[in-house]
Amino acid sequence: MRVLPSWICTAVCLVGLALGCSRGEGPPPAASSGPARDGVWAVLPGRAEVVARADQWAVRGASLKGADGAAWLERAGDLRERIWRLEGRQPDALEAVELLRDAGAREWPGACRMKLRRALLDAEIRHEPERAYRELYPLRQHPDRACGRKVSLALDLLGAYQPSPAVLAELDAKGAAPPTVASAGNAVPSASQPPSQVVLPQQAVAERAQITRIERYGAKESARIVVFMTHPVLFKVGVLEAEPQRGPRIYLDVQGASYSGPANYDVGGLVERVRLGEQGRGTRLVLDLKQPVFHRIFYLPEPFRLIVDVSLSPPSEAPPAGRRSIQRVVLDPGHGGHDPGAVGPSGLREKDVTLDIAHRAAPLLARELGISTLLTRDTDDFVALPERTARANAFQADLFISIHCNASEHAESTGIMTFILDESRDALAAQIAARENAASQAAAAELANVMSRVLGVGSVSESLRFAELLQRAAMASVRGRYPEVRDQGVKRAGFYVLAGAQMPSVLYEASFISNPRAEVRLNTGDFRQKMADAIVNAVRAYREGL
Repeated sequence: MRVLPSWICTAVCLVGLALGCSRGEGPPPAASSGPARDGVWAVLPGRAEVVARADQWAVRGASLKGADGAAWLERAGDLRERIWRLEGRQPDALEAVELLRDAGAREWPGACRMKLRRALLDAEIRHEPERAYRELYPLRQHPDRACGRKVSLALDLLGAYQPSPAVLAELDAKGAAPPTVASAGNAVPSASQPPSQVVLPQQAVAERAQITRIERYGAKESARIVVFMTHPVLFKVGVLEAEPQRGPRIYLDVQGASYSGPANYDVGGLVERVRLGEQGRGTRLVLDLKQPVFHRIFYLPEPFRLIVDVSLSPPSEAPPAGRRSIQRVVLDPGHGGHDPGAVGPSGLREKDVTLDIAHRAAPLLARELGISTLLTRDTDDFVALPERTARANAFQADLFISIHCNASEHAESTGIMTFILDESRDALAAQIAARENAASQAAAAELANVMSRVLGVGSVSESLRFAELLQRAAMASVRGRYPEVRDQGVKRAGFYVLAGAQMPSVLYEASFISNPRAEVRLNTGDFRQKMADAIVNAVRAYREGL
């Protein structure tokens, strides 16, 4: 029997009251054509039958519009949640969250109720009551006043987990129209822009800082602007509508920031240029856009950087069940140029191994699977971590695979492991992320926390699914010839190179180059080919919907 934290027990009881549900019953359907109430089992049958029924209801819900489809999606989510509570298998809970998310995205009277249920279930899965508070906070003023009152009650119960004032201000800013900018002439705030995600620092911020440089990566359908700062600072974000002879704009008012460089930077593609100028006691950055865009703005610590990602559409969430459309894959050979990465006892360099594995995998992906492949570096060149993800976004990749070799101060450490970007309490994972980031473990943990505030459960679950397939394929590839290689499994940590990827993304540690025996293996074409084969086999399995 699973023992739930007290906050979850309280929240679950509240949601039961909010939905008007009694024990053993699901919520009533929204329309007469929805699933019949006698379709709910008092006692669940075998797992296979439950999953099959849930999948049937989910397919039917996806095929119907409005309230009718939402009622079927909700019932499918109920089944998945019930079997998760009985068996404790996380994929069931993740599927329930996605079904409730889809039901809440419909225009129907129960949309707010679905969002309330999804937020609490998502937080319960992650063991993060703070996440529940952040998810529910904007719903307290929902037009469905009855649901809004229930949300307010939930927030009262979660009061001990209320985030910092900066985060609440961030959430309020998302729910309100941005202010008109006096220096922008007659421009008015945009009401037609796609949705956005903005994450403000929760760490201590400085009153004064300096913008040291601007990096920009432009493409036809996406772009990334990186603003390097001497200290952490707060910022405000606004969007301005297009005017005659002038496209829409996004602006950032960086508080307390000074700047003494060029006033304009050409970007190209979706962003025409970036302009900088004084704004009160700080600096304003303006992105001149070709058309309205989705924007995601977050920060990276050590050194402190503001990341502005724009694209024509939001990052995709979990695809429907079944075969996935995988047309473009980005392989990211770690390190390069002046950065050798980890170096083995005999001098083997990580940057050489990772590039060779990528060169072996790319033609196989093209020849065997018909997939277009981009390498973030094709030669021994240095590519900054933010640029690697920017290249993957610009390529509109369906998968992003960053290839590395592990290292440890303990020479006996061995094995293969695969990472996704997510929060973790694993000390070893934090050490590896810190090494790959060339930053502290605290910075890696902070990045994971930042991205948890913008990554949906669907995005995390798809990365996790691909990571599991890649780890399994790697072990299957090496086990016959190298049975001593240990399976270190799939882990979570805060990797800079994965931050902001708009597709499922993983970091693949192909072995510990610091281990003398593993270094010998990594220096052979046979082992490198097996690592490349694992990538190809994992992509194939993921595409087939496994």
